[in-house]
Amino acid sequence: MRSNKLAQNAQQRFESCRQDSSALSVFNLLTSDELLDEVESLLLKHHERLFPPTETLSMFLAQALNQDRSRQKAVHDSAINRTVGHLPNCSTATGG
Repeated sequence: MRSNKLAQNAQQRFESCRQDSSALSVFNLLTSDELLDEVESLLLKHHERLFPPTETLSMFLAQALNQDRSRQKAVHDSAINRTVGHLPNCSTATGG
């Protein structure tokens, strides 16, 4: 029952993010109080990097949902959000 309600809540919030199409909105959804423990339990063991799995997934989902599906837009949007959030700057190069 709790899982069903959690899924419905997540679906409603995801629809809102889909309309917004921002990686930050998707990230906030994935790391919300309701979903963070569930998302973290599904992640493989990893080292914290510049873009941890939740942020990478958020960027990918926002890219897929956005009208401009380019990787460059996803990377630029992430760089802007990092700057606005007073996080260290990162490269906007999309190569390897």
